[in-house]
Amino acid sequence: MDNKKREIVSKNRVSSCYFRSSVEPPYRKALLQITERCNLRCAHCFISAGNYDDTMPIGIIRNIVIPKLKDCRVISVTLTGGEPFVHPDIIEIVHLLRNANIRVGICTNGTSVNQDQMETLAKIGNVHLNVSIDGFRPESHGKFRGDETSFVKTIETIRHLSQYRLLQGLLVTPNNLAEINEYAELCEFAVQNDATYVLMNPLSSMGRGVKAQKRLRASDKVMRQIKEITSPFSDRIQVVYIRFPNDQKFPLLPS
Repeated sequence: MDNKKREIVSKNRVSSCYFRSSVEPPYRKALLQITERCNLRCAHCFISAGNYDDTMPIGIIRNIVIPKLKDCRVISVTLTGGEPFVHPDIIEIVHLLRNANIRVGICTNGTSVNQDQMETLAKIGNVHLNVSIDGFRPESHGKFRGDETSFVKTIETIRHLSQYRLLQGLLVTPNNLAEINEYAELCEFAVQNDATYVLMNPLSSMGRGVKAQKRLRASDKVMRQIKEITSPFSDRIQVVYIRFPNDQKFPLLPS
């Protein structure tokens, strides 16, 4: 795995997304939302995903999307949802992208990917996963995700992904269900499982986040405390703070 530090923002370039990877011109990176369905009902979901809505047909991906991506010089794709692993053809989609010589990242809640899929993805190669985790207890992460039982499964999945060398980053939405020390525990857990980075991204006012903002959004004071308790991990792992309160305003990068 390439552990070379890549800045999200530099003088002449801004990365195409906040998942800590980008590509050099003239090539491009794309986000591909393959489903609006999800097995969880997260308080902050920006598309209000759930056990409903559409899934992109595999034929559309094969015959239309991938040729368009190639025409646009896309060499790296992040699959998003909803939850990508509720798509019945997720493995075939990855195969199609890799056969087109496109690198693949997948953003997942870590509750629907099984070990057979992990083994297959590891064999395919040039595939990595980013896992969302928003606290370090069932009562925080699980409740925030709409299912307290999801915490144990997500933790188990992260450990297995690390074993298959598929884990790239942990995606964290700070919230007031979690205690401050849980974010330090998350960083330590990321280090133990060889994650490349931990990304802290505040709850946004989109989708279900519109209603959840007042009730669940971590205050600026809490965000500063989170940065204070997690910054010491920066010598062992990249900790990225997006839209955290700071003198330089948006965004705050690791020092």
